[in-house]
Amino acid sequence: MIMFTARSVRLCIGLFIFLSAVSSVGAKNSLLEANSLPKVDQVKKEGLVSWESKPRLVDQGNGLQLLLQASEGMSFIYAARKGDGSQNLYYSSSHTMGDTFSKPYPISKGEVNSHGENGPILRQGPGIGRFAVWQGGNDLKFARSMNFGHSFTPAIKVNDDAEKTYHSFQTMEVGPKGTIYVAWLDGRGKDTNLPGTSSLYIARSFDQGTTFGKNIKIAGNVCPCCRPSLAIDESGKVYVSWRHVYKDHNRVVAVSSSQDNGETWSEKTLVTPEGWKINGCPHSGASMEIQDGNLFITWYSGVDNRAALRAGISLDEGKTFKYLGEVQGKVLDANHPDIQMINGEAWVVFQGRDPISDKGWGVIRPWILKISGEGKISQPQQVPFLGDSVAYPYLFKGTGGRIYATWTEISENGPKAVLCRGRIIQ
Repeated sequence: MIMFTARSVRLCIGLFIFLSAVSSVGAKNSLLEANSLPKVDQVKKEGLVSWESKPRLVDQGNGLQLLLQASEGMSFIYAARKGDGSQNLYYSSSHTMGDTFSKPYPISKGEVNSHGENGPILRQGPGIGRFAVWQGGNDLKFARSMNFGHSFTPAIKVNDDAEKTYHSFQTMEVGPKGTIYVAWLDGRGKDTNLPGTSSLYIARSFDQGTTFGKNIKIAGNVCPCCRPSLAIDESGKVYVSWRHVYKDHNRVVAVSSSQDNGETWSEKTLVTPEGWKINGCPHSGASMEIQDGNLFITWYSGVDNRAALRAGISLDEGKTFKYLGEVQGKVLDANHPDIQMINGEAWVVFQGRDPISDKGWGVIRPWILKISGEGKISQPQQVPFLGDSVAYPYLFKGTGGRIYATWTEISENGPKAVLCRGRIIQ
């Protein structure tokens, strides 16, 4: 016969409560893990990218852009402030796939205006040409290197006016025949545009950046701080996107195209029937790329009090778009997407907060996802970072399955230009 004392009963009850508590905590932890997004060490299982564990600090600065050669040689440009507060535009390179970097030298001194999406752009020409465009003062400036980045020519002006207005939020692409296209937001047209809006202009160079022709106005009533995006297909057809503004402050992402090297442009197509009604500019433009006839576009929206990334696809050369929905999954404060086409799929890097970290108020970090040619969207995956708040990420395709991301990390000691290297998991 088993005898129970008062002390043993209390011990049994205490043990039962302890085990129940442990079981409950375990269940809660399991629930949190089940609801959380995949971590960096889970990326391999998810089949996206195997990233290096710690990204590379290229230098102090912002707006880091990358060019990759077939040998995986790297060219970089970025902006950095001097002691007097002005900005220089710097060029650096790496012949060790990002293990080490050359001593940077300035392409332009003092006049550079780089902030947020209004950063410099670097593109490759059809031969050895490397092209840079940036805002210098109130003008758009362009310089080129025709000696593998050893030096850049003196800057020339892209905008053809002398008005004391802004020419900024520039983008640039090079067509299959070597035509250089530069598009930007322009302060001209105030008398005909809605108050507080910009015009969208483009200029072209047919001689590898020696000269630029007349500026062509594509649209008015454009959101004044959302960078436009350019995409060019294999035939040379050019697409441009912007955030269009209507009288009721409805801001809708629009796309137009040109079949004559940017001389004339089609009537705009709205990616969605309705946009985001806000009396202000979100400083966030769309990203757009085309491959195999599929035109992908992704953009930020705050509709219905939700900070979300939305995506669409056109299968008829931008005449109509299929809305794919939100793509950021559970990531909070998602913003500033950038697309890179890889094997017919749209890979997207963006910034946002982990919903689990600090109740959704953890530091802003980089993420990556992909959208298939059929519009299937993967879950976002975390990308390693240095630990400070990440802003304005960009994605670049290498050779041999390699992929690279750059961004600015904002710390108390100023902005840092960061490179992270990865390999796509087959």
